[in-house]
Amino acid sequence: MPSARRSGRLTGPRAVYTNDPFESAGISEDSGSEEVQKSATKKGKRRRDEDSASDDEFVAGGANDAEEDEDEEEEEEEEVEEGKEDHDDVDEMDIDEPRATPRTPKTPGRRKANSRPKTVQNQQNLRDDGGAANRNTKVSADETRSRGVVDPKENVSKPMHYITTFGDDDRDLLAAIYTRDRWARGVDTCLPTRNALDVQTKAHDYEYGPTWGASPEDMERERTSGWDWYYDKDTGKRFQNLQKTGPKLKEADARRKYLPRSNKGKHTILMGPVNNQQVFHLGQHESFNFGEAWGETKAQKSDQNSANVREGWMISFEQRIQCLAWAPNQNGRSQYLAVVTFITTDQKKKYNLPGTNPPSSFCPLPSYPCALQLWEFTAKPAGGVTHTLDMDVKPHLRLALCTDWGDVRRIAWCPMARERREEDDKNGMASIGLLAGIWGDGKMRVLDVKLAPGKKTEFVKIEMPVFEAKSPSNVCSCLTWLSPTDIAVGCSDGFVAIWSILPTSDPAPIPYFYKPIHASYILSITSAYPTNPHIISTVGMDGETKLWSIIDPASEYTTPVRQRQAAAHISYSPILQSMFSYDENDFGRLMPIRRFFATTSAGRMPSSVISLAPCSFLHPCLLYGTASGEAVAANPFRRLLYNKEQHWQQTWFSHDWASGTHKDSSGASRFYDGYRAETQSLARSLAGDKRPQLGSSLTTIYDERTHVSALGWSPNRLTAGWACAGLGCGLLRVEDLAI
Repeated sequence: MPSARRSGRLTGPRAVYTNDPFESAGISEDSGSEEVQKSATKKGKRRRDEDSASDDEFVAGGANDAEEDEDEEEEEEEEVEEGKEDHDDVDEMDIDEPRATPRTPKTPGRRKANSRPKTVQNQQNLRDDGGAANRNTKVSADETRSRGVVDPKENVSKPMHYITTFGDDDRDLLAAIYTRDRWARGVDTCLPTRNALDVQTKAHDYEYGPTWGASPEDMERERTSGWDWYYDKDTGKRFQNLQKTGPKLKEADARRKYLPRSNKGKHTILMGPVNNQQVFHLGQHESFNFGEAWGETKAQKSDQNSANVREGWMISFEQRIQCLAWAPNQNGRSQYLAVVTFITTDQKKKYNLPGTNPPSSFCPLPSYPCALQLWEFTAKPAGGVTHTLDMDVKPHLRLALCTDWGDVRRIAWCPMARERREEDDKNGMASIGLLAGIWGDGKMRVLDVKLAPGKKTEFVKIEMPVFEAKSPSNVCSCLTWLSPTDIAVGCSDGFVAIWSILPTSDPAPIPYFYKPIHASYILSITSAYPTNPHIISTVGMDGETKLWSIIDPASEYTTPVRQRQAAAHISYSPILQSMFSYDENDFGRLMPIRRFFATTSAGRMPSSVISLAPCSFLHPCLLYGTASGEAVAANPFRRLLYNKEQHWQQTWFSHDWASGTHKDSSGASRFYDGYRAETQSLARSLAGDKRPQLGSSLTTIYDERTHVSALGWSPNRLTAGWACAGLGCGLLRVEDLAI
């Protein structure tokens, strides 16, 4: 039976033997004669027949060739090592370690330098005979890749920091340089400037910069030939004919069922200078220019766009605003904003059937009526390229898409660029774009939104969309576009499904990707389009935020620190090559896709974050909405370049709500404007916090109608500075924030 393996560590003085057991075995450096080799072969063969030791013991240092000497040393080693624990086995790397001088005593578990057992030596001889590469050859650094091994928060050089943040590819670095030269100036620390938005950079100046690291040829191909399927006489015609609409509804009937009023009174609004605020009253779908609230207060002479300090539109919807989304690919003066509001709980009671289960986000809800509203805003030239709001033309409801599929939970326009063609105005109908949404019955649907000529409001009943899908045994919860034909959908059981919206003969389309990503409900999903459209990030109710690849989600994924309270929103900025979200401590989270595990704080909010505007493709500024009614803007790019950079952020406005004095009133709202940009400490400890501390961390609960429930940036180049904010009390604020 082979002897037990012992430690090779030197624990005390050892006897020095003049007879080397390896020399007798014929495998030492000095034994090269044929007679010694023959005797070693015979001796090794005899011992292999007598002993059943495996080849691993020869390699690991078990040295059966030294078995005879082991018995002689055993008693002495037991005396020296008595009372000591033996924790480490012999390391294989010790076989080739150079030995120090003077010569150290040999032990059974340690060999002479460069000496190998027979099996190792014979294998080396075979490799040498075959002309194989030297075993000491090192792999070139250019042929190796590593991720997540360097912590950029440590003292690393700037080149190393840039490589770990943006990558070492020229496409990524050129995109970062283009962003730095355009958006890293001090004047753009919070909100975009009109001068920066008006800059028209030639493609050859930064090559991949204006296309966020993607190939300009690929972007041009997607903008043109990528939409050929939609205009095809076969596929495109079948796709557009799938949408079925009923007869146009009368305005009175549509408003009664799909846009009901909960209060007969009007909403009271207080705006203007703090010491002299004006009072306004708004009914459902009424609007006013809140620049009138500032009276004689005028803007600076340098502002050539407006004579008033603030200009913008305020519209009342009387119900909580759930979703907002600007229509992309609009290059004219007319800009369209999709708005979704809920109907009240009392209004839903008459649609609940007796014996139905209580409402749950994990189960389909009854088919409540709901309307998706499309509002038209008019623009006028303000700079070399950009436009501002035309305050002489009031916004108006252009189209109401009425459905009976339950409340609309999420909406998203197809963001891919689309070259306008003559077919878009076919039959007198102007094509606006493809709008996808998640309805209360758990299904994902895509609508082909088109407008009739004229300015009259249309009320259209949608009976069948161009595409409809539902995952088995669960409901859809969130969605994101991957391409003009592909949509990724998060589900209530933690699965992610990806469908192609191209028409098929199957009445129930089957997703070509359907795999579990989270353990529970998926709250938000986004893709790293256009830089890496195959990379997707999801946020689950389990508190995990994951970045994974469609190619192999089981192995190609990464996660930052798990949150106790999951965020409801996540968005990708191609300009910053980073994902943005927030945590339970009211901090914004910046997560570059190349070091997703190491998050960076990108803002500190005065209260819990409720909403996050989808990142713009035209500037790097962010918008956060809080429970206390603040809308906060910040540009985190300077902090992305250097994580110790001072952070600046600016409050767009602050909103308070209170119940009205009249019984039929929908309440009163007060707005505070004119906040200046301020530096914000992003320290995680409470030391140095300007907010008052009461000895413990407290969370204030605000009324739901005070919340900033939805935010959005305009995705169009002409109106890149336009922003919109929806409130829990039903007010919508639209303003041009370009400075």
